[in-house]
Amino acid sequence: MKSLKDYALNIPEEEYHNYPAWSHSLIAKYARNGFSAIATLHDKFEPSDAMKFGSLVDSIITRGKETLNNYAVIKIDVPDAERKALDYIATRTSKSLAELPEESLMMLCDQCGYQTRWGYNARLSHLSAYNEYYDKLCSGKELVSESDWNDAVAIANVFHKDSYLKTIFGHGNHSGKEFIYQPQFVVDWTINDKPVKIKIMLDLIVVDHNNKTIQPVELKTSKNPAYSFAENFVNMRYDIEAETYTDVLRKVCDTIATEYSDYIILPYIFTDISRSDMVPVTYVYDPTSGFSYIKGDKVYSYKGWQELLSEILFYEENDLKVPTYITTTGPNDIIELLSK
Repeated sequence: MKSLKDYALNIPEEEYHNYPAWSHSLIAKYARNGFSAIATLHDKFEPSDAMKFGSLVDSIITRGKETLNNYAVIKIDVPDAERKALDYIATRTSKSLAELPEESLMMLCDQCGYQTRWGYNARLSHLSAYNEYYDKLCSGKELVSESDWNDAVAIANVFHKDSYLKTIFGHGNHSGKEFIYQPQFVVDWTINDKPVKIKIMLDLIVVDHNNKTIQPVELKTSKNPAYSFAENFVNMRYDIEAETYTDVLRKVCDTIATEYSDYIILPYIFTDISRSDMVPVTYVYDPTSGFSYIKGDKVYSYKGWQELLSEILFYEENDLKVPTYITTTGPNDIIELLSK
């Protein structure tokens, strides 16, 4: 029996992110921001520091030592002026500072506005003091501070030592269980009677061949302690991630990896941890019946990923200037709009 990972894309992460297909993150962006997100939905964005730290933790836990193939740790503080200049130089050449001809270094420093009144020797001396940063920058790896690296390693150690978590975040294939980290899948779907491609990259799936179950697992790092994850779950619309991944995984098993068609996909597991206290908490969510809950005397219900993507495609295809519930040919009822 083939492993599910044999049906995955198995391409570099950057190539996956550039793969032309719809992802849960695009749909969740629309879900959080509404119609105003349509105009910039496909724009490239720079990940926040929190997102970068989360990716680092993710990599250490899921990839182990392979993380050092993609990350470089910077142990020195680089002043803003020198950092800006070295960043600029690194985008223009692959040569070391010592290899750069004098006229080239002077020209690049002038272009980025670095100490324009200084001569060559002064500029070279000040920049060369941060050769460690520049050399690692030129390596093409993601740069992380020593404090971020140490915190990420500390979090990974919590996972490896925790008696419960190490049963979830296992490795290899043993006792009939197969731990597959960051598998990528793409399937064809039909939305608004039109074919679209949907892609997913899960943090982990635990395939239990004895019981014929597949356990999807997602690792989250949050600013706030993990005991408050439920609020973050709603605000970030993580239900869309769980629902999309579950539906796509089901289709993979039913139409591509058909020997897994009788495997049951278990409710989604989210494990959250914050660097503020490093206390992990695990949550379970069943996305198969939609996302709704009761609080007090009010029922909160949220649209699923297919309905949301249907709206996105409709807006993009028709190039609408306002949401469908707004009219520009007459007055809009304020009370009715506030009641939506």
